Amino acid sequence: MIDTPISIVLVNMRKRNPLFIAFLQATHADIVMVQEPWFGRLIPSHSDSNPDGDKVQGFAAHPGWEFFTLKHQKGDVCKVVTYVRHSLLMSCNVQIVSLVDHPIASPSSQALEVSISGTSFLLVNIYHHIMNHRPALGHILCSPLDTILPTYVVGDFNTHSSTWSFLGATVSSWASPLEDWFKDSNLLLVNPTGLATQRGEARQRDSIIDLALLNDSALCTGRFSPISVSFLDSLGSDHATLTITWSPPFEPLLYVPTLLPGFIIDNSLVASWTKAFSLLPMPAISNISSLSRTADALNTDIYTVLGTMFKQWHMPDFRGLRWWNLHCEAALTAVTSIQGESCKDAIKAL
Repeated sequence: MIDTPISIVLVNMRKRNPLFIAFLQATHADIVMVQEPWFGRLIPSHSDSNPDGDKVQGFAAHPGWEFFTLKHQKGDVCKVVTYVRHSLLMSCNVQIVSLVDHPIASPSSQALEVSISGTSFLLVNIYHHIMNHRPALGHILCSPLDTILPTYVVGDFNTHSSTWSFLGATVSSWASPLEDWFKDSNLLLVNPTGLATQRGEARQRDSIIDLALLNDSALCTGRFSPISVSFLDSLGSDHATLTITWSPPFEPLLYVPTLLPGFIIDNSLVASWTKAFSLLPMPAISNISSLSRTADALNTDIYTVLGTMFKQWHMPDFRGLRWWNLHCEAALTAVTSIQGESCKDAIKAL
């Protein structure tokens, strides 16, 4: 085992785009499986037939993350999406594939196969969207998962059961078929016993509807950690984050940004670099050889002078947003440290 396992987080962001961007900026997770993400209109795409551009819907973007979703029809509202750090994806021994043809694939459920250092496991992200008190689990319940491939299933199932709910909760009519699907897929509930995953609003009670499950193959590997539950990390959502880690057999070779030719020029220093160049000797040019030497010297002088004043260009920094500063960090700290009604004001400030 290694000291740097892969961290996988489930979070229900209740369609809150700004707070989710802050979450991506601040989290230490490597993979974020999102429930009820913001899914809305983006900048219209260019179109040869429509001068105003075509309307495009999509998810929140962040320079440090790549999102995986499924093909969906016009008018569909995607209820799940999974974000993976660019730095993890750029590792030469890491591969993540969205299984768009998987039987459970839909706008509210997805399956991703993760392969790291030649070891594979399946991630399943499910949001059970209930409308008019009717379940929408048909495509899942008729498709038991592969019991051989190590599998981690996580999601907001919006289901109360005598197996995992608090005493007194009204058992959902579809709880028994769902538990049968867990059994047929060899899935075992790994939520910490007795910990709520959703806070009750108004006079409602806290509940356990966000579930995490591992199949026998995953449990036998010993690579998955116990689940941790945190309302603090979900930035004011009524759902807690569920975090698990997976330890690969070998440490991934992480992508390291490389330097590019050229410098990031600050035009306000034009006087400084002009003066620096004026102090350099001007070699005489009399033939082809001296011209070549002068060209080489000029190139050296450019790097010598500009290297003392400016930063060199490099590959994109995947650590986060360029506009994220100390004020953003302070506002985020307030959200994670203040409780009660004051937390709402802190969220608005963020």
